[in-house]
Order: sequence, then C-alpha cells, then structure tokens
Amino acid sequence: MSVRTMVYEYRRSIRLANKAYASAPNSTEKTIIGQMLSDMHFALTWIHCGFNPDFKRGANRRSEVRFMDPDLIDAIQLDPEPQEPSELSESDRKKIDAALSELTERETDIYVMHHAEMLPLDEIAELLGVKKSTVATTIRRAQKKINHHRLGGRA
Repeated sequence: MSVRTMVYEYRRSIRLANKAYASAPNSTEKTIIGQMLSDMHFALTWIHCGFNPDFKRGANRRSEVRFMDPDLIDAIQLDPEPQEPSELSESDRKKIDAALSELTERETDIYVMHHAEMLPLDEIAELLGVKKSTVATTIRRAQKKINHHRLGGRA
C-alpha cells in the first residue's frame, strides 16, 4: 500500500468515525469513538509533517523524515498509452516534476493513483468518497494540463 493510499484510507475512516460519533447512543461509545478519532488525526498529522507532532523542540523537528514512494516518478507516464518500463534520466525526472507541478494537489493525487499506482477509477472514487465520473473528469483535466505543459504553453 502506498502512502497516498494510506492517507486516503485514514481520511475515509475519519469520515466514517465522525458519522458513528454523531449517531452514538451513549457517552461511553462517544468517548471510545472520540479517542479513535484523536488517534487517527494524530497518525495523519504524523504522516503529513514527517515527524512526531508531539515533539516541541526544534532539533526533533529538523530531523524530519519524508515519506516518499521511491518508484513513484519512474512509474508516471506523460503519454496516455502504456509503455514498457524504462530507466528515466535526470532530465526526464525534472520534466515529470515540472508537468506535475502544473496540477492541483487533488489532480496530482488522482493522476498518480491512476497512472502510477494503476488503481482503477472505481477504487479511487471509493477512496476519495466521490463519483467515478468525477475521477475520470479529473484525470482528463490533469492530462490536458500536462499535455499543455509539454507543448510549452501552446494550445
């Protein structure tokens, strides 16, 4: 499971736990669910910032660890047609980074989940809590932006 998939699973679990909290019949259940929510928020914060969020000292914060899928950039393709996997040069990596920088965070997440992690549209839609058509539209929009970037800003 990739880090992005794990983050979306946490977010989905938090949404479900919030619903369960709202419909909990007594204070004991609300306390238990509230503690679960607190733990999930803590884990999600840790993933996002790369260090224990409870650390207050600067020395601990500077020694942060970044979560990154090492093969992520290798798997991203700029063309919609699948190609044989190959080693990317440093200039190709820079082009991919530049192309992805044109996308919003949500577009990047969806585009990477579909093209790099090879997740089907319905699974991405379930992870994000949106319709499958929304995912497809976002992928098309991201691909247009990437193609526009590849052409040097020319339509």
